[in-house]
Amino acid sequence: MSSNKVWNLVYVVGNTERVVSAADNPQTRANSLSGAETVAKNGWRVWVQHHQTGKRIFESAAEIEAKKAAYARQLEEFVTRNLPPHMR
Repeated sequence: MSSNKVWNLVYVVGNTERVVSAADNPQTRANSLSGAETVAKNGWRVWVQHHQTGKRIFESAAEIEAKKAAYARQLEEFVTRNLPPHMR
């Protein structure tokens, strides 16, 4: 018998960078999305992902911004390491 409880609610506690999974994972889609909306209201980074594939079906605005910032830092580090100063 197949279960509908395949979604994990994952969040970062405040600004600690500590990633936490909800204690009742995996959850149904509706429950995990509802929980994610509640956590997102606090301004925290939160996402919902499939427990096996890792495919994300929800990301809070804070998580999207954090991912963009991380990418920008990686790009800046790459440019600094690999391009001479006159080409930056």
